[in-house]
Amino acid sequence: MTEVAISAPAGPFLAGLGRALGYSVEADGEHLAVAFEPWSLEHADPYEIPCLRLRFRVDGERVVLESFTVSEDGEERIITLDAAHDALQAWMDWMAD
Repeated sequence: MTEVAISAPAGPFLAGLGRALGYSVEADGEHLAVAFEPWSLEHADPYEIPCLRLRFRVDGERVVLESFTVSEDGEERIITLDAAHDALQAWMDWMAD
């Protein structure tokens, strides 16, 4: 796992997600599950686009990314957070801005 957690302030991050289309957000107080489900969008064949799923833990006033998976053709692939650390952090920063 990465040395520096990929995280963002919870309130601004959730507000940013609220302004985006195609996201499904589920929260239970301790964890947050975010899925970009292309079949919920208008598209000729939305199943051609992979579904992205991100799981976060709530850590005080921040959300910390724990896992990132891609679902495509009935298969789940786990994305190594270390491999995409900077890009994922940049995305979270942008969503929270």
